[in-house]
Amino acid sequence: MLTRRFALALSAAATTLLTLSACGDDGQAADDRKPTRAASSGPAESKQPSAAASSDKPATPAELLPAYRIAYGMSSSPMCSHVAWDDPGCGKDLTAAGELAGAMAESVKRDFPDGQYTDVEDSAGQVVKAVNTVRKLGCYDMGSTPPKTDSAKLRELCPSMSTIASLAWLNFETNVSDW
Repeated sequence: MLTRRFALALSAAATTLLTLSACGDDGQAADDRKPTRAASSGPAESKQPSAAASSDKPATPAELLPAYRIAYGMSSSPMCSHVAWDDPGCGKDLTAAGELAGAMAESVKRDFPDGQYTDVEDSAGQVVKAVNTVRKLGCYDMGSTPPKTDSAKLRELCPSMSTIASLAWLNFETNVSDW
């Protein structure tokens, strides 16, 4: 389960990487080189507090989604309607989407018990439900047993069901970004 600590650790790792990349090819630190433009008079002000600004409150779903995407290997929306009904790659994408949505729903329920993000919880539940339906049918090599349904029917059914799962995912992303 991903937590705020994981998101902060991920942020720290990215900051470290950026810091290390500030060294030039000659080994000099960025501060030792001649600047190519004038430095600003002061640090840039941010009107919005960063996710790491206060460690006592949990991160919002919008703040957590990028870390969850990395952890679950989700680079884009799961779109499987254009491939064969038994393509295992789409099965992996849909499985990742379902697992990510389920984990996000659990996190939101745990961190915000007052129901502040019920839209996110509900839409995450729809993603999980749609992905589980695709899995039960045996589409995209997701089932542990061979599909019981005739493959001719699955050729028609799997793309339709994966489209429903993809639309559920897009609705989930919209609800997360609205917060």
